[in-house]
Amino acid sequence: MAQTRDFVLGLFVGAAVGAAVAILYAPQSGPETRDFLKQRAGDLKDKSTAALDTAKEKVKDVAGNVATSAQQLVDTSKQQLQTKVSAVQAAVDAGKQAFQEKSTQLTEEVQQDVSPATSGAAGSNASA
Repeated sequence: MAQTRDFVLGLFVGAAVGAAVAILYAPQSGPETRDFLKQRAGDLKDKSTAALDTAKEKVKDVAGNVATSAQQLVDTSKQQLQTKVSAVQAAVDAGKQAFQEKSTQLTEEVQQDVSPATSGAAGSNASA
């Protein structure tokens, strides 16, 4: 963008210097010189308009590329986040299942430990 601006600025400065030199050293008459300057000014206007249009096109292209890249980045980030969320959810579910299995196992062991003690206590009460 800065290069285009510098180019356009240089174009205007060069045109102004060229016009001044042309007026000072013109071997033509006044009306011929004025017509020549009008023609050159028109050419300069056309060239600057074309350069401006080209710069606008490039800016649009760059902006479009940036928008596309940003959208791709957002989409990729969403996919990665969803993958991580799924992995965490799977780990949480596995942890819940492991907890439930261990809880059931421990409950059964406690019941087995308590059951012989209860029947042993009942047996000792019967012999007394």
